[in-house]
Amino acid sequence: MRVPGYRWLVSAVFLSRLANAMSQVAVVIYLLERTGSPALTGAGAAAQLLPAIATGPLVGAWLDRAPSRSRLVAAAQAVRGLLLVALVCAGQLADPPAAVYLLLLCGLGLTFPLPNPGFRSLVPLLVPRRLWVPANALDSIAFDLAFVIGPALAATIVTGIGAAAAIVLQALLTFAAAATALMVREPGGRPLSSEPAVDAVWNGLRAVWSHVELRATMVMMLVSGAGYGVFTIGLPIWAAEQLGRPAGAAGWMWTAISAGSILGGVAYGWRRPAGSDARHVVVFIALAGLPMLAVPFAPTLAAGMACMFAAGLFTAPAIISMFAIRQTAVPPQLHGRTFAITVSVNVAGGPIGAVLAGVLVVPLGVHELLFAAGAAQLAAAGAAALMLSLGPAGDADEAVTHAPG
Repeated sequence: MRVPGYRWLVSAVFLSRLANAMSQVAVVIYLLERTGSPALTGAGAAAQLLPAIATGPLVGAWLDRAPSRSRLVAAAQAVRGLLLVALVCAGQLADPPAAVYLLLLCGLGLTFPLPNPGFRSLVPLLVPRRLWVPANALDSIAFDLAFVIGPALAATIVTGIGAAAAIVLQALLTFAAAATALMVREPGGRPLSSEPAVDAVWNGLRAVWSHVELRATMVMMLVSGAGYGVFTIGLPIWAAEQLGRPAGAAGWMWTAISAGSILGGVAYGWRRPAGSDARHVVVFIALAGLPMLAVPFAPTLAAGMACMFAAGLFTAPAIISMFAIRQTAVPPQLHGRTFAITVSVNVAGGPIGAVLAGVLVVPLGVHELLFAAGAAQLAAAGAAALMLSLGPAGDADEAVTHAPG
């Protein structure tokens, strides 16, 4: 915390993630109320993230060329806040067709690769290399703390006032994140990319896909994220149909998994177990999937929260290990592209899962759908393990022996 500019960075990251954490309750329930369609709600959840696949490589190249990443991040946050305000205004002042909601949410998806990878690409720039492991742990803890408070806050406001009020608060937090990001003072001397835009994008894509650990973790997070996307749509329906609770009770489930992840992140950052980053990612994602399989069998909200809490204990170590892989896999002049591309692909799983959940929840049933979402975590770990074992010899050896710090 004594590193110059790091406190402002952590504060901006937390505010940004707190706002994002409210979406999976506030925006999802707002769309359910306004449209009455799980399929359209799933499409809306997808629209907030899926367009990032297209813009991620371009944004990454822009981050590597820009003299000030923090100013780019602040501008993107301001735009995102305006889009959230427009979403509420459209719904409250008119009765627009579903396409209007989807268009505004697509704007959030297009801008997603700037704030999130932008913040994370600033960590190795501000923090000395010897502090990367605890910095990654703190990054994960800040993420999880936001996802403890955000869903619970959104659930409380949705239940007490309404989903529109929760989205307004989300917009205010996004504006606050933009203002805080402007306070981050980046050190000079960062190597700037001078490649033509097309070459920069292509080189970033090639660097990411040619590295076996990055490739394996992207595939793993795509599959794992699809499971989480199913939970985003399935949990509110499960709470209402299976437990007789308000749909907003799903926010407490997300709070539970994030609370467990905070403890897991603290333990991992305090005393990292032996083993490579790649091995940790695979093992901990698989361990997180086991308690998630039990969620649809939970007889009460408390039991479901206990399952999610147990899953969270293993989620943070996997995420921290993935951060370390991204930071060490490529040279610093490729960090912006690496973070933007990998994050954009990683988050694509959530929208895909949300769309599938919206379409399949009626014919399959929410119980079967949530069980499949838990099984997706085990499938993700298996796919990553297979790719790592089949990778080029040099990369595979590095994956086994590398341990940061």
